[in-house]
Amino acid sequence: MKRIHVFTTIGLIFVFTGIALMPSQFPLLATIYILAGYLFSIKDVSKYTSWYQFLVVFFAAAIFGLSLEKDFLHFPLLTLAVVVAAGGSILRIVFFQEFTYTKYKWFEPTMFALAVLLYLSGNIFFFYGWQGWTFPVIIIFFQGVLTFGVLKDSKQLQDFNLLGSRIATGKAAPVFELPDQEGSLVSLAEYVGKRNLLLIFVRGDWCPGCHMMLRTYERERKKFQTKDILVLAIGPDPVGVNREMVVKLDLDFKVLSDAGQRTAMQYGVQLAEYENDFAEKYEAGIPLPASFLIDKKGLVQYVSRPDRVGEFLDPRTIFPIIDNLTY
Repeated sequence: MKRIHVFTTIGLIFVFTGIALMPSQFPLLATIYILAGYLFSIKDVSKYTSWYQFLVVFFAAAIFGLSLEKDFLHFPLLTLAVVVAAGGSILRIVFFQEFTYTKYKWFEPTMFALAVLLYLSGNIFFFYGWQGWTFPVIIIFFQGVLTFGVLKDSKQLQDFNLLGSRIATGKAAPVFELPDQEGSLVSLAEYVGKRNLLLIFVRGDWCPGCHMMLRTYERERKKFQTKDILVLAIGPDPVGVNREMVVKLDLDFKVLSDAGQRTAMQYGVQLAEYENDFAEKYEAGIPLPASFLIDKKGLVQYVSRPDRVGEFLDPRTIFPIIDNLTY
């Protein structure tokens, strides 16, 4: 029960209710139900980032478009418009390991422009009534707002990287002591001389990209174990939120609470001023996605770039560094 995607499942129920109403004398009500299903399912994007959710979002978008096409006797331009807008909203998250935060910045604007073109063409060439002009705008507008947010976020990450990290390879890693998701204190000192550490800084439970990042490391956990690497995630959320995230994402490594973001500041991956309408608001600003590989001597051997988060999303890029470590 703890992993049930509540809003996505509610959305799916709404979609099937709309499908049942489509052949009835209440086609408008059917469209409203299906649109509600889409909105419910996409609400969970930042929370679960699962294939179940992704498929429900696309399914809801497609059925929503078809509910407006009515006679299905012509090319489904409106259906394509909303499906394209749905893709522009979530495909960066679906393929986050490849897209990351900053690659292919043309993707969302292109999908938005294509969705608008299909939407206008559909309504100009075919008659959908006021419903055809009104309802798809909700999905397309959301994708437009998201596109603006992605571009702004990408620019902030790239601008920050120009400042460089405070931590250089070969230098001693700053010490820290932070509570894990169970409230137990975890310190860097307890692992010096014993384990290699991979610290992953995440932006918080609100961040879908961070969820995909954590899931990637969970999948590669056994490979890390063979290299004697212990993964520790560090984020700005309190202990209770981290506990829920560990359960929700089924993680087998610790997520530490850096509520005041002092550790993120020490490692030079904290942005005091950050503008993102989709982000959680923290008093201290926000940490940036980054990772640090620390050897058994407590020395930093690898530092990722916040604007190129994909460099450390593929754990294989770190293994050659571990193989070359000497003690």
